[in-house]
Amino acid sequence: MKIEERVACLKEGQEPRKNLIELKQELKDEAARRELLAVLQGDYSLFTGLLEDPEPKVRKNAALVLGRLKQDENVETLYQAYEREKQLFVRSDYLKALAQLDCSVCKTQLQNRLMELEKYHPAVEEEKHFREELAALRKLVGGVTACTRHYFQAYDRAWEVILTTGKQYQKITAEQVSEGKVTILKSGVRVYTSHLKSVLGIPTYREMLFPLEKKKIPGDFKEAAKALAESDLLDFLHKAHGADDDFYFRMSLQSPRPLDQRSLFIKKCSYALEQETGGKLKNSASDYELEIRLIENRDGEFLPLVKLYTFREERFSYRKNMVAASIKPEQAALIARLAKPYMIKQAQVLDPFCGVGTMLIERDKACRTNVMYGIDIFGEAIAKAHENTALAKKEVYYINRDFFEFKHSYLFDEIFTNMPERGKRSRTEQDEFYAAFFEKAKEVLEKQGRIIMYSNEKNYVKKQLRLHKEFTLLREFPMDEKDNYYLFVISY
Repeated sequence: MKIEERVACLKEGQEPRKNLIELKQELKDEAARRELLAVLQGDYSLFTGLLEDPEPKVRKNAALVLGRLKQDENVETLYQAYEREKQLFVRSDYLKALAQLDCSVCKTQLQNRLMELEKYHPAVEEEKHFREELAALRKLVGGVTACTRHYFQAYDRAWEVILTTGKQYQKITAEQVSEGKVTILKSGVRVYTSHLKSVLGIPTYREMLFPLEKKKIPGDFKEAAKALAESDLLDFLHKAHGADDDFYFRMSLQSPRPLDQRSLFIKKCSYALEQETGGKLKNSASDYELEIRLIENRDGEFLPLVKLYTFREERFSYRKNMVAASIKPEQAALIARLAKPYMIKQAQVLDPFCGVGTMLIERDKACRTNVMYGIDIFGEAIAKAHENTALAKKEVYYINRDFFEFKHSYLFDEIFTNMPERGKRSRTEQDEFYAAFFEKAKEVLEKQGRIIMYSNEKNYVKKQLRLHKEFTLLREFPMDEKDNYYLFVISY
């Protein structure tokens, strides 16, 4: 049915709920939105009138259609309809509609309504829809006025932190801790230190987590929330940030439970934690300052950990830009550390698939180079690499070109690269890609030069090493728990 026909049906009162739902779906397409606006010619009374329909689901879908039209003149009408709405399950949809508009005209009312909800204790049967409304309102108000932002202050206090690393190379990170007591864990490193800034600068850990004094949290969501509220969590946040006001959090759950059960637990536990702390901790899906991570053990209890987003992150401050295929900087740093004994000092280094420059920047941090070249066929990546490299105060010659067409006046001592993943290439095409890479490497490398490559195609690498006897595998490192990625150090 055409947009114009659907509008005519709504004007005649034909199946309003069905037509609104279908119109709402059609409006996901920008062309349909423009077409409906052309049909309405600035008159939105058809939909604003339906906000007073006796059927709640008609009101709900009329509101969502008005939101998707993105016409700010409808803000006050939508807000007034939200205020008078009695059906709890509909209220959050008004807020979702308002979130697509400029709500600054009702900023004060939204903030006041949020304060009212945060003090309200709903009945058990109201909790689900109340949580939905509170979450939608917080998201909306966050777009109007950001939450209070805290910054970590207590760098010189004694802290226990866990640096996650994966299961293979905990010692690489442990060796970089210059001040404090270190314990190797199954998938990371525990550090007791009064020199947190020096720990924050270590490039090879994945995450820094703070354990709470209470090491076990009950598996029931209400009991878990109560235990967290009674733990040292709030005291930890106040001491760490020099503030005793409210903090915004999100919760995550590592558990063998099915996804739907995990999601429901997080929603219920997050809301219960707000209630238990009297709103000192506020749940926010987007604008949060900390993550409360619960890791379930075999007994169904949880280990509680806290990840803070309140640090001034400096170890990879140069990584302002990235693309979808960019390697994580901590992984690039680990690769450089592992390969360092095989690097040539003051080398002429080439990264033929350089992306935004992370591999070359971390390579030079690990062992000083003489000159670095980065090549990539993706022009946007090269532009971003230039900016990242300037921020890192490094010098790299970047070229927007296909590596297999690259020519240079002199040879390189080392290829240091993160090999592109297969993507849409077939197995045969990927096999041919690796064959072409090794052939091209012979053209650009000095004799006794090195290839240091990070790849998830172990079999293709080993095949080329069998076919090309001029290459010798010096070392291979498994780089992930699932045995998919490897670091290869190869001599030419």
